[in-house]
Amino acid sequence: MHKEIIIKENEHVFLPVLWIGEESQLSYDIILAEKGAKITLLGLLVGKDSHKIDLKTTIYHQNQDTQSEIIFKGALTDASSVNYQGLVKIEPGAKGTKAWLAAHLLLLSNKARGIAIPSLEILENDIKAGHATTVGRVNDLELFYLMSRGLPKQTAQLLIVEGFLQSILEKFPEELIEKAKLELGIMNRNHTK
Repeated sequence: MHKEIIIKENEHVFLPVLWIGEESQLSYDIILAEKGAKITLLGLLVGKDSHKIDLKTTIYHQNQDTQSEIIFKGALTDASSVNYQGLVKIEPGAKGTKAWLAAHLLLLSNKARGIAIPSLEILENDIKAGHATTVGRVNDLELFYLMSRGLPKQTAQLLIVEGFLQSILEKFPEELIEKAKLELGIMNRNHTK
């Protein structure tokens, strides 16, 4: 599925994205076309079984004082995988741009795979832009600590995953929060040992 979103003068778009394995490809082209345009795209990726996704975001800052905040967080188990490529392009004339691009993937099984490649293409001065990426596993020390306090391993792992995803979940609409928590609960009951 490919979506193109054009954001006009002083318009602020909030776009929550929840992936629970239904799509195999998602692509977003977001054009901040006019002065003061702003996008906040928050993505939550919950992978299980052999679900795979190729995910791509391209953000075009085309005018002054535009802002983008693109953050994806994912929890992947079984043989699920995420391949994310993100590009923020700050075009000539886009002075005063503020851009942030981040992808963080938590691998919950030995077969789960995650690739996250954020990129910046800066063709203007007087801007603020950055990116970050992490792909890793549950911290054994955190898991041990929670288990030493009497929590079963499954419960401890679910708490760590929910804590990892909390910054995204707290900003999602209620119906997406419930859907995500249901998937996380199913993932915990069936797939973590």
